[in-house]
Amino acid sequence: MSPATPQRVAELLDAEGLQYRMESAPAGPDEQSATVVRTGFINAAIALSFDRGHLICDSMWRGEVPKSEAPRVLGAVNEWNQTQYMPALRFFENSAGEGHLTISAHRQLNVEHGLSRNQIGAFVMSSLDGVLRAYEWIEGQFPDLVTWEENTHE
Repeated sequence: MSPATPQRVAELLDAEGLQYRMESAPAGPDEQSATVVRTGFINAAIALSFDRGHLICDSMWRGEVPKSEAPRVLGAVNEWNQTQYMPALRFFENSAGEGHLTISAHRQLNVEHGLSRNQIGAFVMSSLDGVLRAYEWIEGQFPDLVTWEENTHE
């Protein structure tokens, strides 16, 4: 087992032909700077990071849900979480602009003892697939909030 690092996650994304960028967040004087690997799809922004011995996949759905839809969002998020293994869906109030609800998907893995290449690959790829499935399901629940179109060039 080798230590799990942002560079190893980036190598995996390279091997899969996925675009990403790495960002380092500033840290305090007694802290290490945190590097986040960011990727995404037309309907999702996805961040892969490390925190306290865990590899974390956190994402946000592109749709903007009016606050008045909170009861429906709560029902949809609860239904997903009760019937699906991963990722865990959640939502929060976004105060940017007029304010709306943002739907988020989350998954994490303990990496304190390191990971093999296959373990990193399985976690990252299954997380990306799970996030996309979750948001596809959300889009089916709230089709009127899908305001973007998939660009399909063949």
